[in-house]
Amino acid sequence: MINRNQRKRQFIQWLLANYQHVNPSVTYLLHYLMTQPHYIDCVAFSEHVKYAPRGIYISYQNNTETPFMYFKDKLSYTLSEQAFHDLRLNQQFTKEIFYVEINIPEFYQQLYALDLFVENPYAPADDEWEAQAEWTLRRISLVAEIKQLNQQFNQALEVNDFELASLYLKQMEQRKGELDDY
Repeated sequence: MINRNQRKRQFIQWLLANYQHVNPSVTYLLHYLMTQPHYIDCVAFSEHVKYAPRGIYISYQNNTETPFMYFKDKLSYTLSEQAFHDLRLNQQFTKEIFYVEINIPEFYQQLYALDLFVENPYAPADDEWEAQAEWTLRRISLVAEIKQLNQQFNQALEVNDFELASLYLKQMEQRKGELDDY
């Protein structure tokens, strides 16, 4: 039975055999990880790596704007050399986990087949995404209502319907108060 680190090496070996990265230094980084047993301990294959304290995103897709990103404490770098040096220093000092996400079609298939996928504890929960989306949609809706009420208010003033204008003004103020609460 092969251990987890051997399976990680198998996955990297499979990746290097089946894909060629546009940046040779990314390939060197992966080769280095594969050949250094004490560095592969600090690697976990996951998703949403931009939220992790240390995350490496590698894309093999042709249409990707950024083929490599290294995330470190809310900062991002496009040079793989930065990740390489941090991996080496990490092994000597802090031994933090580097979460790695690879953008290829078979990513999840391969990870699940080798039992390597790790849930990223730093990724926001789906509930947080849903709440954020709901909040954003409500704000957009309120802004649109205020804009529409403002147009109706102006039209009411143009025809000298002050009672209707007063009603629209009250509704606008109510929506603006709701908007301020968000």
